[in-house]
Formats: sequence, structure tokens, C-alpha cells
Amino acid sequence: MTTSFVLAVLLFSLTASFAAGDPCNNVPTMTWEEACVKACATDPDNAARLELCKQTLQSGPDSAEVTVYVLIATRLAKLKYEDTMAEMDQMMGPGNLGADEKAAISLCKKKYGEASSLLASVNDQLFACDLSRVRQEFIDAQVAVGACQNSMWAYQSMSLLTKVSADNDLTVVAYLLGALIVGR
Repeated sequence: MTTSFVLAVLLFSLTASFAAGDPCNNVPTMTWEEACVKACATDPDNAARLELCKQTLQSGPDSAEVTVYVLIATRLAKLKYEDTMAEMDQMMGPGNLGADEKAAISLCKKKYGEASSLLASVNDQLFACDLSRVRQEFIDAQVAVGACQNSMWAYQSMSLLTKVSADNDLTVVAYLLGALIVGR
């Protein structure tokens, strides 16, 4: 199953879910471009994250409650996490890595598991319009992926570092979009 097909199904289900239900209180509606510009306006890596945000949301609805955009970004991040963890599993095969590399990847798998659980919780909370823990769980997810990224710096020759860095950026974009609802 291709990622684009999965995203198409995801976008349809998210849009249908929020169109059929009641909107969350005090959550603005805007275009995906407006959401990206507002979310990334004060980010130090503004240009790169703004572009990533636009790539993430461009297949979404033209205008929607910001919650829809946050859900799209968090679900895409979770899909990316699954791909990265599958690559980690392959790398952990017998004889593929030295002890230090295995330790770094084991830490990453643990941190990715935490981040994935946190984003699943964020999704559940957003669907229920219960925003009380969303901000902290986004921060904790980014810290978890960031910890993996930090553990991989010593192994820059591994292609995994590139994936982890991209996952970290997407996690930050999801957080920044979420901050339009719950603040930073």
C-alpha cells in the first residue's frame, strides 16, 4: 500500500469525521496555507518547516478547523515513525551493527515507541475535543524523537539519521500546528 493512498484515505476519514461532528470550541477555521504560515511564523527554522508544513497539508481540505490539519500532521508523523522503526528492525539483524550502534538504535526504538504512543493520545484527545494534555504530549513526543536524533549524531554515516531528522522536523511541524489551538 503506497503512502499516497494511505494519506488519501486518511484525509477523507478526517474530513468526514469533523464534517459530521461538532467542531471543538474556540478552534479557528482557516486555509491550510494560513495555518502553515501562522504556525511557522516564529519558528527559527521558518523556511524549511513552512515548506514541510505546506507539503504535509497540501492534499488536505482547502479550509477546515485547525484540528483537521493537526490530525493530518500527527497521523503522517505516526506513519513515518512506523517506517523508521521498520528500518531500525532491519538494521538490528545479526551481524549488521556493532554494539554501540545497536545501543543507539535500541534507544531510538524505545523513544519512537514513546513518541508514537504520545501522538496516538494526542489524536484521541483532538477527536474528543479534550485539549488539556495536548500541548505537553506534543512536547514530550518531540523530546523523545529529539533524544533519538541526538543519540544518532555519532553515526552520521548511517542513513537512519536522515530519516530521524526528517521525523523530528515533522513532529515539530505537528506541534506548531497544535500550538495554534493550545498555545506553545
